[in-house]
Amino acid sequence: MLNVTIQHSEDMAVLRCVGRIVAGDEADILRKAVLSQANRRTVVLDLTRVDAIDGGGMGVLLFLRGWARATEVNLKLMNPTSRVRELFELTNLDSVFEIFSSEDAVSSRRSPSRPPTILPLFNVSTSQMES
Repeated sequence: MLNVTIQHSEDMAVLRCVGRIVAGDEADILRKAVLSQANRRTVVLDLTRVDAIDGGGMGVLLFLRGWARATEVNLKLMNPTSRVRELFELTNLDSVFEIFSSEDAVSSRRSPSRPPTILPLFNVSTSQMES
């Protein structure tokens, strides 16, 4: 199961992912959540609580990277666990994605106008999609 909570801060959306990013419903949940942020300049995937990513999950991340480049959205990854970071390194995808260790590092890479205020928007989970 994958839960995604979306928080906004000016022109940035932070998607806090909890669970596994794997082929099937989980990958579809992530894809829909990211695509719903097309009006944001920066989309950050917080991977702090993602314990596994399979080939289908990597595929959806690569799809989202292509979508982001085509729509001029900055897609960034944040706080991957050591296991997830190792997967990115083994597949050389750590050279494809911008990976940060904290939200402050992500925020400092954008043009600051005022301190961000992060507000919860909505939470999507597999169980909600089935109803």
